[in-house]
Amino acid sequence: MILCCKHCGNCRESNHLAENCDYCGNEMVQLLSDEELSHIDPKELPQIIEAMRAGYQYSNPDYDEKLWDSRAKKEEIQRAENEKQDLDYREKTHMVTTGFQFEGYEIVSYLGIVAGEVVLGTGFLSEFTSSFADFFGVQSGMFEEKLEMARHAAMDKLIKKSAALGGNAVIGIDIDYNMFSNNVIGVIANGTSVVIRKIR
Repeated sequence: MILCCKHCGNCRESNHLAENCDYCGNEMVQLLSDEELSHIDPKELPQIIEAMRAGYQYSNPDYDEKLWDSRAKKEEIQRAENEKQDLDYREKTHMVTTGFQFEGYEIVSYLGIVAGEVVLGTGFLSEFTSSFADFFGVQSGMFEEKLEMARHAAMDKLIKKSAALGGNAVIGIDIDYNMFSNNVIGVIANGTSVVIRKIR
């Protein structure tokens, strides 16, 4: 069941009806029963709880405005921290492939196409050494380094965009290189952001 404090609006899941609020110490009342919870989509639960406990602000004589506001601010800060931690975790653990599946995983949902673009100038020195390398028929290390830097940056942007959508993987990755005027390199990495999970 979900309990709610009439004084500060603090809510939490519990198996016991008679409990005191761990935020302000006042008595909590039942907001949603186990039976009611069984009929609610977990994704919609936060909105339902917020709508139901908001009623205490206007109809309950025990409502304490200062307690309610301080609790709401604390929850907002905690929610922002949790979202940032989730985003950081998705970015660090993101899986990528040029294919369209991961062995041992199944795709739960497709979130859409994402792309990471980087434009990088090679600079005069790189251009000079590249011409020198072409003349002697050897590889240009500076150009290769620039291209690798641009590719990594484009992939990093791609992963960040996918994670921001709620994805934990990108499939069908394709990387394109373009040479613009004045020795400017454009690198575009694109793919499809997806949510995957291990197959049990």
